[in-house]
Amino acid sequence: MEIPSQILLIRLSSIGDILLTFPLIRALHRDYPRTAIDFIVGNDFEDVLKPIRPLLRHVIIYDKNNSRSETRRIRKIIRENHYPLIADLHNNLRTFRLTLGQDAKVSRFKKHRIRRFFYVKWYWNIFNVVPVWQRYIRTVPLNFQDYGFQTLEFPPESDIANRLTTDIPALDAGKKYMLIYPGARHFTKRWPLEYYEKLITMVLEKTDQTIILGGSKEESAYIRPLTKLDQNRVFDTSGKFGLYENFVLVSLCDLIISNDSAAMHMAALLGKPQIAIFGNTVRQFGFYPENPNAVILEDNTLSCRPCSHIGFDKCPKKHFDCMRNITPMMVLETIKLPR
Repeated sequence: MEIPSQILLIRLSSIGDILLTFPLIRALHRDYPRTAIDFIVGNDFEDVLKPIRPLLRHVIIYDKNNSRSETRRIRKIIRENHYPLIADLHNNLRTFRLTLGQDAKVSRFKKHRIRRFFYVKWYWNIFNVVPVWQRYIRTVPLNFQDYGFQTLEFPPESDIANRLTTDIPALDAGKKYMLIYPGARHFTKRWPLEYYEKLITMVLEKTDQTIILGGSKEESAYIRPLTKLDQNRVFDTSGKFGLYENFVLVSLCDLIISNDSAAMHMAALLGKPQIAIFGNTVRQFGFYPENPNAVILEDNTLSCRPCSHIGFDKCPKKHFDCMRNITPMMVLETIKLPR
């Protein structure tokens, strides 16, 4: 198709999915610098776009709490802007309603629901391992120079970095530190907390490294017990910073350890040394860190994995071997411990 004067991208949620649109935005900006890029995002996730905001012309906020009136309002905005090309990277009923009948070419992200169903239900793997960020790029019917993954150049805002170093003494002292995000939205995506406790204990015993704990406000109560291991060397930041501040925090770290969560995608985009622990999910779904500095720990011997592409509140098989088989010692041996 002709080079569009403007393009509208739609991805309403969630943190990780929105972060994975960054390579597409950068590719558009690099290969089509005269094409203006607008983005529709859910009201809870506007801050996720802050690191990439300079490349976007407009960010349009969709308030999911007033979906009926918001659908009318957003449809009007789309109609008045006369976008020649819309890329629906969410592809659900809500975004279908936003784009239905618009005078634009609408290209929708392929979710491979049938393939995913067969894999989860009968463990029949018919996936090609293609990362989601690359599938987002393929959704847009334009020619791009290449699909190579590039880390995000991210000079953090000085005032935020200064505030973080004030709140976290280890940063201000210029020490090496390890950033750990123990949380995840679903239980089956969380490496057991007692395993994190054992790992942190071993790191404290074997090194003089400082450990920072990160997470959302909702995860604070879950994470807090870990600070009792050493209140002088383990600092809990969960719930203290917003999404953008956490992005800055990740950019300042030496190593990040996390589950298959938003923090994993932050570290991957920044090319940080990272360890990602996978439980019920698998890299075939495309949500894995394509980062040369990443190590993925997972148990590929289990016949019951994957049991879901999202997660459950408890293990369907009741043994939770996908996480329990990954021991703290296995993680410790993966870490290049600074002395």
